[in-house]
Amino acid sequence: MAKGSAISKAMAGKGRTSGTHVSGLSSGRSAAKRKADGVKFGSLSRKQKQDLKEYGSLVPQEFEDDDEEAGSDKEESFKKPRVVYEHELDRERESEDEASDDEAMDEDDELEENLQRPSAYSRLVGSLKKTSKHRKFYERIDREQEGREDAADDKDDGDDEDALDEEDLEEDEDEAELEDEEDQDIDTAAAVEDEEEDEDEESDSDEEEEQEAEAKEASSDEEEIIPDYESSEDEEEIKNIPYENHFADEQPRTLDEKIAAIEQKKWIPEAFEDPVLKDVLHFTPVEDPAVKQDKPIQSLEDVYVLPKIARHWEEVNKKCRKQADKKPFTPLQEKLFRHFGEYRDVLYCNRTTRNAAEIRNAYVLHAMNHVFRTRHRILKNNAKIVRSQKDNSDPGDLRDRGFTRPTVLIVLPFRNTVVDVVKAMMKLANPEQMQNKRRFFKDFFERNDGGIDKTKPEDYLDTFRGNIDDSFFLPITFTSKAVKFYSEVYSSDVIIASPLGLRLVIGTEGDEKRNFDFLSSIETVILDQTTHFSMQNWEHVEHFFDHLNLIPKDSHGCDISRIKSWFLDKKARYVRQTLVIGDFLTPEINAVFNKYMKNATGKLKIKQRYEDGTIVDVVAKVPQTFTRIDALSLSSIDDMRFKYFIEKTLPSLRRSAIMQNHTLIFIPSYFDFVRIRNYLEDNKYSYEPACEYTSSSAIARARTQFFHGRTDFILYTERLHFFRRFNIRGAFHVVLYGLPENPQFYSEIVNFLSLKLDEASAAEEATFSCTTLFSRYDQLKLERVVGTARAKKMCTSQKNNYSFS
Repeated sequence: MAKGSAISKAMAGKGRTSGTHVSGLSSGRSAAKRKADGVKFGSLSRKQKQDLKEYGSLVPQEFEDDDEEAGSDKEESFKKPRVVYEHELDRERESEDEASDDEAMDEDDELEENLQRPSAYSRLVGSLKKTSKHRKFYERIDREQEGREDAADDKDDGDDEDALDEEDLEEDEDEAELEDEEDQDIDTAAAVEDEEEDEDEESDSDEEEEQEAEAKEASSDEEEIIPDYESSEDEEEIKNIPYENHFADEQPRTLDEKIAAIEQKKWIPEAFEDPVLKDVLHFTPVEDPAVKQDKPIQSLEDVYVLPKIARHWEEVNKKCRKQADKKPFTPLQEKLFRHFGEYRDVLYCNRTTRNAAEIRNAYVLHAMNHVFRTRHRILKNNAKIVRSQKDNSDPGDLRDRGFTRPTVLIVLPFRNTVVDVVKAMMKLANPEQMQNKRRFFKDFFERNDGGIDKTKPEDYLDTFRGNIDDSFFLPITFTSKAVKFYSEVYSSDVIIASPLGLRLVIGTEGDEKRNFDFLSSIETVILDQTTHFSMQNWEHVEHFFDHLNLIPKDSHGCDISRIKSWFLDKKARYVRQTLVIGDFLTPEINAVFNKYMKNATGKLKIKQRYEDGTIVDVVAKVPQTFTRIDALSLSSIDDMRFKYFIEKTLPSLRRSAIMQNHTLIFIPSYFDFVRIRNYLEDNKYSYEPACEYTSSSAIARARTQFFHGRTDFILYTERLHFFRRFNIRGAFHVVLYGLPENPQFYSEIVNFLSLKLDEASAAEEATFSCTTLFSRYDQLKLERVVGTARAKKMCTSQKNNYSFS
C-alpha cells in the first residue's frame, strides 16, 4: 500500500474523530458509566464471550497495561483502527528473524551452560562433603583418585570444641594431676560435667556410630592415620633394632624349633639374683646369655626409643627421677625397660604404691615406642610402593602388618589408673589436638561416691582414688598431630580396657553378636595391678587371653598381601610380648605365666624373698596358731579343710560360753563362705553374714549385732575387706578359714583383736586367740605372712601346728 494514498489519509482522519458515539442507538451515557454498569452475558458478542471464558474478563489487565504504555486514551482497544505500512511489516519480520536467531543462540548457550553445570546429584554429594560429619572419608576418596592416598590426614571429624591448643593441654593436665588433693579432682570433674551437655553427648555417640559404619567400608584407613616420622636410621642400624628383629616378616629358621620346645614345655630355666629386681627366674627355649647383660643405659638412643617421643620423656618421668641424676631412667626402670625393649615376656611381682608410677611410665614409653615404630614401618613401605608405581618397578614383598590395626592392649582394673596411663601417653605424643577429650574427662574423672575416707590404709587410698568403675573399653588412635579417644576399634592403635569391658565386647560362646577380631593382631599385651583382677573376676582375664591372636572371621578391609607370614601361620602367640605387673605372685598369675606367656625370645619371672612377712605388723598381743591341713591332692583340699573346720575348729569354740561369743571367721573365697553359711544356718548357729554381695544396711546391722554381743559369729570375706576395708569391733577370737591373698590383710584382720571393748573383762582378754588354717598348696600366701624360709619349713615338716606370739 502506498504511503500517501487517499485510503490511508481517510483512515487516518477517521482515527482522529471523537470517541463519542452519535448514532441514534446511543444511550447518552458516558463510557465510564457504561463500563461501571453490569454487563449481561447474553448481550455480549461471540468474541467477548470467548475472551470472558479465556481470561475471566472482557478486557484482560495485561491488555489494558499495554494500551496505557502505548499512550492510548480510555477508549476500548478493539475500537481503535490501526494503519499498517509495508516498510513497517518488513522491519517487523527482520526484527522477528533477529529475535529468533538470538533466541536460538541463547538456547545453545544455555544448553552448553547446563552441560557444564554440575548435576543435582553432584551438588548433593558436594554439599555432603562440606557439611557431613564424614568429611574425612570423602577427602580420603579424593586423595585416592588423585594418587595422594599416602598423605597423612592432619584433621579429624570431631567438633572444633574438641581441638586443644597447648595452653589448654597444660591446663587440663594440671587439673588432672592425681597427686593433688582429692577435692581438686572432684572440682575438675564437676567443671567438666558443667561444660558437657546431654546434647553434645548424644551427638558424639551418633557420630561415633556413623564413623564405625564408615570405617568398615573404607579399606585404606591405615594410610591416613600415620605419625609422620622422619628417621635418621640407615638400613644397618635398623637391623640392630630389637623391634625390627622380633617382628620382622622373615623369622629365623630356629623359630619352629623354639615353638616345638615351648609346646613340649622344655623351657631352660636359669635363676639369678639382681640387686634391683631381686629374685629373677629366666626361661628360654634355647640358651640366651644376653639376658644377664647389664650395660648401663646413658640415653634413650641406647634402647632405640624414637626421637619423636624421647624428647618428652624427661617431662613425663621428672617426678620419679632424682634431679641430680642425668640418666633417663631410675634403677628399676633401667632394669625393666631393658627387658621390655628386647621384647621378652616379663612377670614382675614386686609392685608397690611407691614404685607404681615409675613402672607405669616405663611400660607406657615402651608401648608408645612400639606404636610409632609400627606406623613408621608402614609409612616407609607405602612410600616404596608409590615410588615403584611411578617407576613401573616391582617394590618386592612388603609384609608389615597384621590382620587388623590394633597392636597394643593395656588391661587395667579401674578407670583411675587409665587416667594416669593416658596422661603419660599424651605427654609423650604431645598432640596438637585431642578428639573427644571432654567425653574422656567426663567418663574417667567423675567420682561416683563423693569422696574417700582418708583414715584408710595407704594402699586402699591409692587403689580407690578417683573413678573406680571397672567396666570400660577405650580405643585410641594416634595421628601425626592429634589423638582421638573412642575411635573405631579397627582404626585404633591402642586399646585400654578392663577384663569386664573386654568380656562384654568379646561376648560368650552362643551369643548372636561376638566381636574379638580386634585381638587378632595384638603384638604387646600389658596387665597392670594384676592382683586386683582376682578381686573382680579372674575368669574374664582367662577369657580374653583365650581370644588373643586368633584368625579373624572377617577381613575388615585388610591387605592380605602385606600381612606378616607368622600371622597367617598362626604363630603370633609365640611372637607376642606379654607384660604382667602385680603386687605379689598368686596361683592364678602363675597359671597365666605358664599357659599364655609363650614368647620364643624368652620370659622372666621376677619376685622377691620375704624375710619376716607381715606377721611382724601385728600389734595385738595374742597367740597366733597356724594349723596345716593335709590333703592328697589339690582337688580334695577344699573338702578336707571344711571337714576339719566343722569337726575340730567349731567344737573347740563351743566348749565354753566365753570362747563362743565374739568370734570373727575370715573366709577368702565366696564359695567357701556360702558353704559355711549354709552349715551354720542348718545347725542353728547364731551368726551374721557379711560378704561383697551383702547390702550396706545389712552389713551395718551385722556389725552392730556383733559389736554388742547379740550374735556369736560374723562371717567376713576377703573381697568385702578389699573393697570396704572395715574395722570390725568387738572381736575376741579370729579364725582365718584360709590365708588371704594380700598379706597386708592378715595383720589388719588380727589387729581387730586390739580394738577391745571397754567392758571386756580380764578373763575374756586372756582368752583372745587367732587360729589360721593352711595347706602346703598355700605356700605362696604363707611366705608373705611368715617369711619365705619359715613357710617352706611349715609346709614340709612333720609337725602340723605352729604358734607365734
